[in-house]
Amino acid sequence: MPTLATVKGLVKEIGILSNSLSDAVPKGSKDDKIWSVMNAEECDTPHETFNQRFDALFAEDCRDSDGRLHYVCQGKLGMGLVVPYLSKMNWTGFPLDLVELKLRRLITELKHLQYVSNLVVRYPY
Repeated sequence: MPTLATVKGLVKEIGILSNSLSDAVPKGSKDDKIWSVMNAEECDTPHETFNQRFDALFAEDCRDSDGRLHYVCQGKLGMGLVVPYLSKMNWTGFPLDLVELKLRRLITELKHLQYVSNLVVRYPY
């Protein structure tokens, strides 16, 4: 069973990975899904809001034909909206096992984007 410390560590990792995304990852804009979802009205509880936002942006059904999460973008209108939201969250009372799964899915994608970006920079075609 994950702890609050585990979840806070995952949020920190998302922040670090998001801040180091390469220019190969598109920059977010007000026309992107992250902006619209993160600026939508909140639900009745923080847990419902988190679930709704993460399911809209990073759920399994948000993958493209290559299996990648296609709404991830960098910058202040991309992951720059997601990271502060997660960092300010009071996780007390959340089902931390489900939160952990959702956060790890995003971490996996961010790590993949870094790996692919590093390959392109080191070994351009």
